[in-house]
Amino acid sequence: MPYLNLFAKTFAFLATAVLLHVEAVVGQPAKPAENTRTPAVIGQDSLHQEATGAAESTATQPQSIKYFLKQGKFSGHARSFFMYTDNTGDYPDYHALALGAGLYYDSPQFHGFQVGLGGFFIFNVWSSRLGTDPQTGLSSRYEIGLFDLLDPTDKHDLGRMESLYLRYNYKKSTATLGRQQVKSSFLNEQDGRMRPTLVNALWLEVNELEKLTFQGGWIYGFGPRSTQDWFSVEESIGSIPVGRSAYGGPSQFKGNISSKGVALGNITYQPSKVLQTSLWHYYAENLFNFTFSQTDVGLPVSRDKKNAIVLGLQAGYQAATGDGGNEDPLKAYIEPDAEIWLYSGRVGYKTPRFFTSLNYTRIGDGNRFLFPREWGIETFYTFMPRERLEGTADTRMVSLITDINLNKQWKARIGYGRADLPDVKNLAQNKYAMPSYSQLQLMTNYTFTGALEGLDLQVLYIYKGERDNTYDTPNFIVNKVDMSHLSFVMNYHF
Repeated sequence: MPYLNLFAKTFAFLATAVLLHVEAVVGQPAKPAENTRTPAVIGQDSLHQEATGAAESTATQPQSIKYFLKQGKFSGHARSFFMYTDNTGDYPDYHALALGAGLYYDSPQFHGFQVGLGGFFIFNVWSSRLGTDPQTGLSSRYEIGLFDLLDPTDKHDLGRMESLYLRYNYKKSTATLGRQQVKSSFLNEQDGRMRPTLVNALWLEVNELEKLTFQGGWIYGFGPRSTQDWFSVEESIGSIPVGRSAYGGPSQFKGNISSKGVALGNITYQPSKVLQTSLWHYYAENLFNFTFSQTDVGLPVSRDKKNAIVLGLQAGYQAATGDGGNEDPLKAYIEPDAEIWLYSGRVGYKTPRFFTSLNYTRIGDGNRFLFPREWGIETFYTFMPRERLEGTADTRMVSLITDINLNKQWKARIGYGRADLPDVKNLAQNKYAMPSYSQLQLMTNYTFTGALEGLDLQVLYIYKGERDNTYDTPNFIVNKVDMSHLSFVMNYHF
């Protein structure tokens, strides 16, 4: 891949130049590394946010490259993930236990520059058969995602270089080139499996203004979750099952689309503690443009301002660009003339201990809303783990979600949602043949302190019930409705 080769050469040249300059310049102190890695447990699939601290400072003059690099910071992450899916009747059930660990290094800063690298490996400790079931012709949907979707038989040799970057730090802002994590409304880590989605990118974060921030850049490659490989942008689409074409039959875009990369940008404005608005734009070259905005308001209703009514509004517009990936519509990712409107709203009540919200999402009638699932999860207010609305049109969903802060260490979430989707046989508006469903979500997180500081646990239980005709067809039932799912996750950061 020319982009990867070009980056490798550029990275090696710049990193060598920086380190040689460190050794040559006398009397220049090295600035210790900050813990610049993005926490591994993030997103709406988790209620826990990792706390990080700065490395100890030093005024010692560097005497060699070796001495300089020893002032950097090592960090580690061990993770275990158990999943169990119970399907209705005689349909197959699935289970899997994955165990993995990773080690990361961030160099100290020198004239604002620093480098970072790290990797993670995974083992399949114990699992049922996750491949194709002879009875239904289907396979595991969730458990296989703990490992490698592209090679379900690989149980031992699962690993990848996750971070490899050159970063420039200026005051509160950064510019990063290479393998890294990116957080946005739809392109994000989607931390619901063993490893997150990562990107190859030039990424900027500008935080010099008090109330206004900017982030954005150019993405030229992906390391999708549930895979152990890195891909160009056009190759990354299709590692997750491709669904059905709007014209009939399985989608044929995998391996047939053309796209040079993804440009995206975000401006967030927060004039006060109670108001924040954010605007995102995604340009996937030759595929689509997608603009998404979100505004959240908290209206205090108590004298101490700790209790508030919360209002939120999200709106998005997507349109195909170029030929949608391929001049042959049957092999394109998106229909060439596709246009989609969507919106989501929230009203809630928040106290220091509880936050309850009633949420609603509407995807307009017409073309399907498409955003590669390999790139991230949708962040609609109605979002609930283990299911998505992407790939549908003429869809409505309502959810009632309550977050509970039992104490500083123990948090919980209770949610219930109902989604109305087009009929499963409506290929033009239901890409993944997902029937209308109801969903119950129970989740809790516990963060340890003291001798076990760095350890956190998460338990997730969901049940999805059938709300529409499934025509007694396994493809419309298994891993989709009339099923329950349990996840148990342990993370240890050090």
